[in-house]
Amino acid sequence: MTQTIPASLPFLRSHSIFIPSSSSTSTSQDDDWELVEKQSDDLVGQKYSRMVMRDKDLLIAMGREVRMLSLAGGDGWEVENGKVGTYKTLKSTSLTFTIHHVIPNPNGRLLAVVGHHQIVVLVLPKSSYSSSPGEVECRAIPIDEFQFSPSSNDIISKVSWHPWGEGGNSLWVLTADGKLREYDISQPHDALQTFNFLPSTSSSSSTKFTAIDPLSRNATSFAFSPLSSIGFSPLMVYVLIANGDIYTMGPILPLHTEMPIRYLQGLKAYSEAKLARIQGEAKDVFGAGSAGLGKVSFQNQWVESLVKQVKLNEEAKQRTREEIPESPLSRRTSLLSRSTSIHSDASTKPRPTEGTVRIHPPHLTESGGPAPGPHRALLRQGPAVYSPAPQDIGNGDEDEEQAATDLLVSHVTPSEEYTGEGEIVIAIAWSGGRVDIGLEVDKPEPRWLSSRDPTISAPILPIVESVLLPFPQFDPDTMDNNAPTFLRDPLYRDVFYIQHSFGVDSIDIRSWLKELNNDEAQGELSASQVCRHVESAGSPTKPIVGMINFCNINLGYGLVALASTGQAAFVELDLRISDSAALLPTTTSLEKMTNKVDEQDSHSLLLVKPLDFDKLITTIHNPSVPYNPVSNLRQKIPDASKSINEVKPDHLRVLGEISSQVRNRSQAIRNASQIVENRLDLQVKELQRQIKLLKECQSRVAELKKNAAITRAEELLERQESLGSNLDGVVRKLSEEFRPGIGDSERKWFDELERLRIRVRGGSGIVGKGKALTTRTQILQEQLSAIKPILAQSQSRQVEVEEVTPSQTYGSKQLKPLEAALSVRSEELRRLMKRMEMLDLRVEAYGGADDG
Repeated sequence: MTQTIPASLPFLRSHSIFIPSSSSTSTSQDDDWELVEKQSDDLVGQKYSRMVMRDKDLLIAMGREVRMLSLAGGDGWEVENGKVGTYKTLKSTSLTFTIHHVIPNPNGRLLAVVGHHQIVVLVLPKSSYSSSPGEVECRAIPIDEFQFSPSSNDIISKVSWHPWGEGGNSLWVLTADGKLREYDISQPHDALQTFNFLPSTSSSSSTKFTAIDPLSRNATSFAFSPLSSIGFSPLMVYVLIANGDIYTMGPILPLHTEMPIRYLQGLKAYSEAKLARIQGEAKDVFGAGSAGLGKVSFQNQWVESLVKQVKLNEEAKQRTREEIPESPLSRRTSLLSRSTSIHSDASTKPRPTEGTVRIHPPHLTESGGPAPGPHRALLRQGPAVYSPAPQDIGNGDEDEEQAATDLLVSHVTPSEEYTGEGEIVIAIAWSGGRVDIGLEVDKPEPRWLSSRDPTISAPILPIVESVLLPFPQFDPDTMDNNAPTFLRDPLYRDVFYIQHSFGVDSIDIRSWLKELNNDEAQGELSASQVCRHVESAGSPTKPIVGMINFCNINLGYGLVALASTGQAAFVELDLRISDSAALLPTTTSLEKMTNKVDEQDSHSLLLVKPLDFDKLITTIHNPSVPYNPVSNLRQKIPDASKSINEVKPDHLRVLGEISSQVRNRSQAIRNASQIVENRLDLQVKELQRQIKLLKECQSRVAELKKNAAITRAEELLERQESLGSNLDGVVRKLSEEFRPGIGDSERKWFDELERLRIRVRGGSGIVGKGKALTTRTQILQEQLSAIKPILAQSQSRQVEVEEVTPSQTYGSKQLKPLEAALSVRSEELRRLMKRMEMLDLRVEAYGGADDG
């Protein structure tokens, strides 16, 4: 009987999906040749993100393979041969490189697999395939093999999917030379758009001896601006340079964009209102230049071109609906009015997502070519000036220069704790463990290269706080290879996580954000809360190479970190709850409640009028009238130390005073004793009252237990559990029996495989099998085996003849035709043998499933 453990996150670290295999770290043994990776002298350490989550599916990159596991629950994980559970392996012939990053697209259908110089996009199977073990052959789409190849010099810094890409197919790639390229999965061989955030290096600056900082020529990260308030912010792109400079450029959109309708409506109103305000302020030519009328005019023209595209699309759909008979209709909100526009499904293109409109950048056509008319190039803005300049502190050697490795741009939305429109927080991670956190005060706006738009000063980025993460002290090489990366919290915008070689930390900026939005706050802001969640055992040989965080009803709220050795750590995070003081009543309400209880029940005096024992003891030790009989006797009777032979009236008077003090003292003690006894009586009465209430509660609980409703509720709970288990079984059987429909692309792929199999193995008839390549190959092998003995015999005879008549030899003119014929024949045989081996491999790869 196999052992089963619960399928839960605490037991996830023991799953076999984290066990590295020989096939995941090396190439196949059948390969005769292997491309050796060239030595890299990167200025910035390699960043890793080898673990992601798609809904309830866990995807992990181990070496050169991608593994998939479903965390949806079930009966549990079976333990066989010391391994816990099973997983799916996503196979593809294009995965020939070591995987550094895996990034799923917004709809979870595609997975970008990124190496040091190569990118491949996998078409992920459905979630139902992740429950059964084995291998799944996935369709792979290499991205720009001419630009990104093992021999390429372009280092991939970061890859991200644009949230507004049509169908989630817009992939953006930043290389270290500062070029940001957009690729569409339907056209993966060439970049659709290219934006350069660094000036091209000249031949003079590329010499060995130069004063240019090499870190200033290395782009490490980029980020799309979050969708915040109305304006141009979501159209801007931020790029981080290794020396800490931040450049912005915009407006930048994917070639095939699905923009939210509400945002485009707000952007149109915003640009028109801003243009009207600037035109009112600019009274002459000089005033127009200082007010920025040229810049605002270009922005308004750009927005109007987007609106024009939407109008033309709606008019085209209207004409198509009039020409083609009506089909099942759907309604969508129009851009220019609140009414609903009706359109049909007659167009060949799929309809955009609900609440969005399909547009493209104005300087390009819908197919990606240059649009007619003049178009100005975008202006690169920056670098941003930090105010105040962050301190150059970090872990490791003080003389070693740090490198900025990752950038985070997050919009903290208003809540009960924050007021206003929200804040855009920008965070920069450095290799030495420093994290600079700032606020974007001046939002960037689109700029174009034009004389009508005068240049302005560099944007200012206020740095609110610089956090230094605690790193262990290792050799400088270990610190140089460290490349921290950011990860947002799925629930709270004011919390983000930092993954680095030595562990995982979280930074909570809620405290100073709350004070910043409070008008009454004065003085310095509070520091952020930094918490170390995962420690890599204090060893640099086990760096953290992957991290995911989640928050759903099945998995809860937590994070999982992955080390390079395959070890996993699960951390359960705490949800925020309201302040406990808010749950308690106020002082006035507590007093009213106390008085009300005092009137109803006299026994509650034990709580209403507490006894202060310290004050009682103090009154006894320190009475209002001083008590010291000896001092009084010595003061009032001078000869008190001498023996008394005669009692005088003074002696009697002093003794009377001392006797009065003793009586007062004893009376105070008796009064205190009486107070204590009264308090003891109250405590006994309170104890009796509580015992009485406890008995009443016990009787009520017994009556409730005898009630038939409780029994019925328990029966309903048991029945619900049985129904839930039956439903899980039905769902499991349905998922096992469910097979997704095959699309046109998959059908063409399988038809091609079938034609290849028939060509290699032949058809069902005798004639078909005779024409098969395998049959022809076998015949050639038989003929070759039959010719080999004859050739060997002829060679032996030739040797004997040469030994008998050594003087009889052929001349060079006679040997040249024979050598040429033999070389042609041997080359033909070599090609046939190589073709036979390739056909055998392809038959084993594609035809093995059909034979089974």
